[in-house]
Amino acid sequence: MRPDQTQRLNAFLLTLRHLSAHTRLAYQRDLARLRAYCDKHALKRWRDLDGGRIRGFVAERHRQGIGGRSLQRSLSAIRAFFRYLQAAGETGHNPAEGIRAPKAPRNLPRVLDVDQARQLLETDAEDPLTARDKAMFELFYSSGLRLSELIGLDTDAVDFNDRLVTVTGKGGKMRAVPV
Repeated sequence: MRPDQTQRLNAFLLTLRHLSAHTRLAYQRDLARLRAYCDKHALKRWRDLDGGRIRGFVAERHRQGIGGRSLQRSLSAIRAFFRYLQAAGETGHNPAEGIRAPKAPRNLPRVLDVDQARQLLETDAEDPLTARDKAMFELFYSSGLRLSELIGLDTDAVDFNDRLVTVTGKGGKMRAVPV
């Protein structure tokens, strides 16, 4: 890849402020891998990529053992990057449009059995930190919060009268959860 192609990629990455830091880093890694793929196949400009090359990139990553969800995210990063290039007039097509990653298996989350949950919740809350931890475990277990939602809670998010807690979830969406 030519240096100006790297500059376009870096400029695109700066536009991703609306995404979580984790997603931005993942997009950066995904697009760096795409760039390495382009270098390996002597593609000098982003517009040299076509649907066949993108399919080849996805297939290569799949052979390396990369799962369906990661490949789906990688394709999302590529589609977003090419929308950026299209808006800037750098390319007239989006080679990732219509390309699908292999399906990812849908695994159910592992849950604690009754004895494990009881053991976790039956600790004696003699000191303030243990009392806090026990309250967090009980809230986490009984309400089905995501860990990030639990960590982001503040005491003013709890409505003791209505027995609700207001949490900020994925995408900054707020919801009230019964306690």
